[in-house]
Amino acid sequence: MTCREARKLIIPFVHDELSMEETRDFLQHVRGCKGCMDELEIYYIVDVGLDKSDNEDIDYNLTAALNSHIREAYQRILIIFIGRVLKYSINTLMFFGVFIIAMMQLRIWFF
Repeated sequence: MTCREARKLIIPFVHDELSMEETRDFLQHVRGCKGCMDELEIYYIVDVGLDKSDNEDIDYNLTAALNSHIREAYQRILIIFIGRVLKYSINTLMFFGVFIIAMMQLRIWFF
């Protein structure tokens, strides 16, 4: 992913509008690119800071909030990945189970 592509994804990332693949690629790029990480911090501080400015209980540690947001994004990616692995594993086990039952039934009928 290039810096230009990553910068286009900053606002959708802040608003949780990216797919798992886009989020993974974006975070991988931002982790290795200081310029894009700085820009993400700026956009996050401005966007979230303006949203929270109406509240009286403002948490001014927005950098920690950004780190928490990034951690939550990694957790969502991990959960989706584990879900996919489980889905494929269960489908494979079900296929083999049906196959074994069919073979046992054929054995009973023909032998």
